[in-house]
Amino acid sequence: MRKRKVWACAVLSAAMAASLMTGCGSSKTTEGGTAASADTKAAGETTSEKGAETDASKTAEEPVTLKWYMSLNPVDADTDKVIAALNEYTKEKIGVTIDYTVIANPDYQEKMPTLINSGEYFDICFTAEWTTNYLQFVAKDAFMDITDAVKQYAPETYEFIPESLWKAVSVNGKIYGVPSYKEMGWQSGFFVNSTMAEKYGIDLTAVKTLEDYTEVLKIVKEKADAAGEDIIGLSGLGSSGGSFNMLYPYESLSGSRVLPGAAAVPEYECFKDQTGVFNQYATQEYMDYCKLVRSWYEAGYMSKDPVNYDTDIANRDNDFKNGKLFSYIISYAPGAAEAEAAKTGHGVTFVPLMDPLFETKNARGGILAISSASEHPDKALEFINLLNTDEYVGTLIRHGIEGQHYSAVGDNQVDRTMGGTLKIEDNGYVNYTYGWQFGTPFNQKWDISYPDNIEQLFEEYNAKAITAPHNGFSLDNSPVETEIAAISNVVDENAKALESGMVDPEVYIPKFLDALNKNGVEDLLAEINKQLTEKGYQ
Repeated sequence: MRKRKVWACAVLSAAMAASLMTGCGSSKTTEGGTAASADTKAAGETTSEKGAETDASKTAEEPVTLKWYMSLNPVDADTDKVIAALNEYTKEKIGVTIDYTVIANPDYQEKMPTLINSGEYFDICFTAEWTTNYLQFVAKDAFMDITDAVKQYAPETYEFIPESLWKAVSVNGKIYGVPSYKEMGWQSGFFVNSTMAEKYGIDLTAVKTLEDYTEVLKIVKEKADAAGEDIIGLSGLGSSGGSFNMLYPYESLSGSRVLPGAAAVPEYECFKDQTGVFNQYATQEYMDYCKLVRSWYEAGYMSKDPVNYDTDIANRDNDFKNGKLFSYIISYAPGAAEAEAAKTGHGVTFVPLMDPLFETKNARGGILAISSASEHPDKALEFINLLNTDEYVGTLIRHGIEGQHYSAVGDNQVDRTMGGTLKIEDNGYVNYTYGWQFGTPFNQKWDISYPDNIEQLFEEYNAKAITAPHNGFSLDNSPVETEIAAISNVVDENAKALESGMVDPEVYIPKFLDALNKNGVEDLLAEINKQLTEKGYQ
């Protein structure tokens, strides 16, 4: 990495301590995804300049081909070209080529577990808490224990990723995957069309709490109605993952934020009357939240069918870009507002509702794991190390090939429009600008849509992150699998309608809680408490 990247392995790690890729065969295509091959030779010119940087001794041996399954959305048209260029480089650099299969996110959630369970060979795959469940497949011995090997074959990566992040992905003290080191924690709030807010005379700096946003939504409704415009004030409350769990910070101990099993984080104001592990849906905070959003729904501040509206992210993004949606809930990352403004063509402001919270689930949001059946785990780790530390690789995998997909801007930035000569919709490799799925984003040349000081912003963000009290705790859900399945169904049937204001909370929350009790919520809480004690967390 260049000198300016040293921060990623030194300054930020210190701050957090304080606060806390196709092979030699033919190209393959699968339903719902595409694969790239080393036989694809387009646009390899750029890599020839990199030969002087490689270790010549690596080329003496026959290159190893690694099978890599990746979850991305959407799958870009020029993926084959980019992977061909990547293979030219990695073949010389570490004696590796990549047999790459990328599958769109919704399909990956179903297909990758099936591939693993059927014994399909692979070397590297993307896993997370939310797809190809990391803990589940660790328990099935699908992923290799790399606790010692990562230090030997990916030492630079091991050193710059903070200890708290390694701890959070560890299972019973063992590491089974390399986490993506990006923003440490999550921070909820609103993405707001600030151009519209200024037009309407709204002072966004006055919004400090969720309740403060009522006045903002009222003004938007009044101004839009007076102008004869149909504008939705807020989206995101009816999202599939729920909204309460984003807007009222607590530590999730159940393995899923929407399952009961929360612990209060002392630094926040909410849940101060709760001790130990509790059912967040049985709290006064939940009743108050549902009443608030019910009042917003009845006042016409949201879509008439927020659950369905919020499910269609593409439609939401289009409405936000075209000025038909004023704001939506988001979990923020530094530079995201600037990038969104560049995409929409109007001002975008992030209105935070909390300081960042780092908990175990955040570390498991993006992980590259090595198959326990991999024949080349050493080479797999060397490749993951390049993804995390080699700027050429980091830039290529995110932005594509210089001169085809972007032009360089100075030493540290890229322009995907190539000075306005390439339309974004004509760019065959454009969707992975931030690219946290590939590993740390701190080893790339950043797109000009991000501010010049983006890495400083990450440093500041991460330094503010509050570490949850039980960081590293993992629930072994095998004793309560039946209860978790039943409770998950109950939550899915009730929470979205309640949290989007579509039903009366005083009528439906008691029914919700009764269904949770009948389906074993107390058994789930008791099991979490039992394991916390057994694992030394209380």
